[in-house]
Amino acid sequence: MKAFKTNGEESSQGRIGRGVEVSGDVRFAGMLQVEGRVSGKLISESGTLVIEQAGEVNADVEVGVCVIRGALHGNLNIGSRVEVSRTGRIQGDIKTPVLIVEEGALLTGSVLMGGEFAAAQNKASVNEAAPLRKTQIAP
Repeated sequence: MKAFKTNGEESSQGRIGRGVEVSGDVRFAGMLQVEGRVSGKLISESGTLVIEQAGEVNADVEVGVCVIRGALHGNLNIGSRVEVSRTGRIQGDIKTPVLIVEEGALLTGSVLMGGEFAAAQNKASVNEAAPLRKTQIAP
């Protein structure tokens, strides 16, 4: 998503402004700022998602960094860190190595982080590498 230019060069920053509603899977690189509404799924391997105070996201999120100042309803699977400001509201499960929460933020859901997060990531890698075999035992 190439949205802004600086000094004649394109940067990979996108913006979903107030009054804009997006539905479906949104894939991006770089940074995506949300001030409108998004529903579906937000995906960026190493990008940064910023949900502003006016932003409302009803989606599962898989990004590198997530900064929440608005509302998020969905599960987070974050590669680097999650930052929740005092105006942030999350309803969903969070998986991240680092979680930063300001006083006043609202969180509803479970949190998996630190060593538990790394163990879950390693377990997922092992499960993907070795498919399960089904065996029937005769009576």
